[in-house]
Amino acid sequence: AGKFVAVSAGDALETTLVAYGSGAVDMSRSDNVRVMNVDIGGGTSKIAVCHAGHIVDMTVIDVGARIICVDENGRVYRLEEAGRRFASEAGIDIEIGTQLNQSQLATLVERMADCIFQAMGAAPLDDAASSLLRLAPLKNTRVIPDIMTFSGGVSEYIYGKESGHYGDLGPLLASAVRKRAENWGPRLAMPAQ
Repeated sequence: AGKFVAVSAGDALETTLVAYGSGAVDMSRSDNVRVMNVDIGGGTSKIAVCHAGHIVDMTVIDVGARIICVDENGRVYRLEEAGRRFASEAGIDIEIGTQLNQSQLATLVERMADCIFQAMGAAPLDDAASSLLRLAPLKNTRVIPDIMTFSGGVSEYIYGKESGHYGDLGPLLASAVRKRAENWGPRLAMPAQ
């Protein structure tokens, strides 16, 4: 769920590393644009806004593909606190061993994608999404980025590079995120790295 890296590197450092490693910082410099890179991993989504070769803003939210994992029968075998919170919001009683149907999973990932986009500044932060932030919210959400890129494991599904299923919410979350990305406004681009 990203806990090992977050504990060893820290949220701000990890977000910085991702912004440079994905090529978002270089893209903002070479194309003279405002680039938002969103790294969606197992436990968190790291958001970095880059402009003129610098990271100008960042935040991290507890939303990731492995906060709830299910086996081939839809039974929960991994459950993080953030996953429990999303289920509670959706009115779904969840514990290890609970069987979830496709409708319940879709409801969960739609809310997760909403929270990511709220953290990105595409919509106002509600109290529930705000409580999932691990860093301060983005400061200047009035300036919409020119380009958005995605990195991390879920990005492989967003860009159509992966089609396998690994028991997590990756494919469903990617679909919900991609739909919102296409409707928000910034141009969706593939990161250089």
